[in-house]
Amino acid sequence: MGTKLLDYFEAYPIIAAVRDEHDLAVALSSSAKIIFLLDATLCNLKERVEKIKARQKKAFIHLDMVSGLSKDPTAVEFIKSEINPAGIITTKTNLIQYTKQIGLSTIQRLFILDSLSIQTGLKMIQANQPDFIEVMPGIIPKVIPEIKSFCQIPIIAGGMISTKGEIIELLKAGVLAISTSNKNLWEL
Repeated sequence: MGTKLLDYFEAYPIIAAVRDEHDLAVALSSSAKIIFLLDATLCNLKERVEKIKARQKKAFIHLDMVSGLSKDPTAVEFIKSEINPAGIITTKTNLIQYTKQIGLSTIQRLFILDSLSIQTGLKMIQANQPDFIEVMPGIIPKVIPEIKSFCQIPIIAGGMISTKGEIIELLKAGVLAISTSNKNLWEL
């Protein structure tokens, strides 16, 4: 991961998480400069990323949620050669290192359900060294210091974030950025 992308996240910490064409249209017109594609198909993926790039915004593809595309290294190669987004988001630890090797940034998505999931997530992070970590649900800022004490990988909080106050609390806890599907927050 280059410092340029890290600087971009710091400058634009509100990430538009989009699930459909309507949300994408709103995100493209919003102040958000980073867009997470949380739903796409093999047929519309390239067009959606091209729309994002045309607006000088960064596109991250949630690989696990692309219909019609397998979740293996060949899929990552296809995304790199045919679409070339800023990076991918995945829960699949086996794809993190490979994706980094071929020159795409990686976001490892971690679901925090209990203390065991924190421990398991930290082991995955240590083994795979993603460029960024997305902690879900993002409304639990108390786990951020624990994760930060374990690794120096920048943290993105996502999921269930619905107020400006929650964003402020998460940023104070030390997250780099917030991903949210709440369109009202994309203008902050």
